[in-house]
Amino acid sequence: MGKKVLIVINNLKLGGGAQRIAAEVGSKLNERGHDVSYFTIYHESPMYDFKGELIDFGQEKRPSSLKISESVFKAAKKLKDISEEKNIDTIISFLMEGNLCALLSRTLFGVDSKIIVSMRNNPLQKKKRTRLQIKWLYPKADRVVALSKGVEEILKKDFSLDNTTTIYNLQDIEKFEKLGKEELKEEHKDFFDNQFVFITVGSLTEQKGHWHLFRCFKKITQNTEDVKLLVLGEGELRERSENLLKRLSLEEKVFLPGVVDNVFPYLREADCFVLSSIYEGFGNVLTEALSQDLPVISTDCPAGPREILCPDIRIEEDLEYPHYGEYGVITENFDDELNFETLEERPLSEVEEMFAETMLTFKDDEKIIERYSNGSNRVKRFEAEKIIKEWEEVI
Repeated sequence: MGKKVLIVINNLKLGGGAQRIAAEVGSKLNERGHDVSYFTIYHESPMYDFKGELIDFGQEKRPSSLKISESVFKAAKKLKDISEEKNIDTIISFLMEGNLCALLSRTLFGVDSKIIVSMRNNPLQKKKRTRLQIKWLYPKADRVVALSKGVEEILKKDFSLDNTTTIYNLQDIEKFEKLGKEELKEEHKDFFDNQFVFITVGSLTEQKGHWHLFRCFKKITQNTEDVKLLVLGEGELRERSENLLKRLSLEEKVFLPGVVDNVFPYLREADCFVLSSIYEGFGNVLTEALSQDLPVISTDCPAGPREILCPDIRIEEDLEYPHYGEYGVITENFDDELNFETLEERPLSEVEEMFAETMLTFKDDEKIIERYSNGSNRVKRFEAEKIIKEWEEVI
């Protein structure tokens, strides 16, 4: 017999990674016979498609940080009423505001539904206040679901949690295949002509470390001419990124088109995927690249890339870099210092040199490209049918 499940999240707005996972988990549970509803704290649109009933708390937009606590408190009280009215068996929450709402509904208002909170990113990168909330409130959850074993280890080691488990992000392989067959936008087709194209997907933010990638790519252009770099994403570091690219004389080599509706045709046409992140939680873009059999180079950042690309390596194992894993190559993680300087102003660090040399190896060695053009086999581990069964076990 199916469970009555309520998914709690700040919103289901299109574009958010956690929002997508929440909509997909809820929809898959609904398809498998569970009675699924969604409780959103803020009303924002357009929203991801989902299957089940939507209960909108009604706040039109996310308030200022000073009023977030008040909103979450009021939503937690409403969550108590919903839980009783609908006789909810299990509450699954996503993102910090959703998690706080669920846990406060128990600690302050006595909700007795099973509560499962999820950690969608590296908790060590959260603000001090948030880290304290994790330590104080997350032990009160029935289960804390991490999206990677690396994140789970952090929750155990640094936050002393003993109620954790790992459930990877589900990947809709059939959908990936369908999207990969769509055509590129006409204005972008020429970018791939007679060039070796490196590609990355991610917001222009500190987390993604693109300034390191741009500096590394400058070194590559000093050694070879027929290369380009495509960066799909938008963010607050766009202006500084564009300025750095101009000063590196890379305006004709690096393309920043912003966000595109469908990244898969670009992944299909590119030659190598690169991830320069300082930290991740899982790294959905890696599985998306692998689904198109695109060779991958990634930093060994905490957490996610090592588990995806090198499943035979232990999380805590020391490595010599670059490490040529089963499904991709990982290099030593970049530092998090914002560095928008040219190579003349500051030479490449040893870690940047290694990343650049690894990229050059992929560009020049067809055997390496052939070796790492089998990623779709790895993505099968994360297919929706397997992952949703793991969710059913915890609800």
